[in-house]
Amino acid sequence: MAEEATQSDAAIVDVETEEVLEDQLIDEIWVKDPSGPTLFARLGAEVAGTFLLVAMGVGTALFLSVGTNGTLTTGLAFGAAVVIGAVAFGHISGAHFNPAITIGAWISGRFPGRDVAPFILAQLVGATIAGGVLYAITASNPQIDDAHGYMTTGANMFGATTAGQWGLAAAILVEVIATGILVLAVLAATTVRAAKATAPFVIGLALAFVMVWAIPVTNGAVNPARATGIALFAGTEPLTQLWVFWVAPIVGAAIVGLLFRAFGSEDDIEIVEVFED
Repeated sequence: MAEEATQSDAAIVDVETEEVLEDQLIDEIWVKDPSGPTLFARLGAEVAGTFLLVAMGVGTALFLSVGTNGTLTTGLAFGAAVVIGAVAFGHISGAHFNPAITIGAWISGRFPGRDVAPFILAQLVGATIAGGVLYAITASNPQIDDAHGYMTTGANMFGATTAGQWGLAAAILVEVIATGILVLAVLAATTVRAAKATAPFVIGLALAFVMVWAIPVTNGAVNPARATGIALFAGTEPLTQLWVFWVAPIVGAAIVGLLFRAFGSEDDIEIVEVFED
């Protein structure tokens, strides 16, 4: 009888111990971490960073397109904008500035799904503000009779009306591959083993490279927010073709994100979904 009582007491202790551990697990792990930037601050950083990216990159193409500007200059402008934005806002939001990067990071396990839609909305706001500012500057020039038409020089398009006259298939392939390379650089440069100080420069150089490669075909989107922010002020045709510059970059980002999720280090997969009682 004493032995049975001892076993019963031990069982009760084990149950109580499990309950205590479970409570500690809930209290210590499955709660929202109060440290770090708030969601509002992170969204503000994405608005500002995307504005900077679009204003600098597309602005370079628009304002110097009839001067000495070339594809390399525009590519470097986009790359420099990312470096500046990443250094300024990377510690706040991670410096995505691009819905494709946000989606790629989420699929790879680096980003919480609950923040994907807010981040994309913030990026669209930043890009649209940049597009509006560039349109206002363009329209203020008395030598430019059609500001909407002039804005098409910075919009993403393909087909017979473009300088290169590349078709739909070429546009899709270029955007898928270019965005995949960019997301690859972002995910590789931000692993736990990578040197954080070099990440902005690696990502900036990657963007500059893919822009130089993609500009002759599609004017270089690799960013649905960038494409949308300019298309809204560039007339009808860029808007009718805008779907390509959403679908293709997201496909490229998703492919690379899945590959990182499948073959990348488990150390890079973050526990980002949290629950509260």
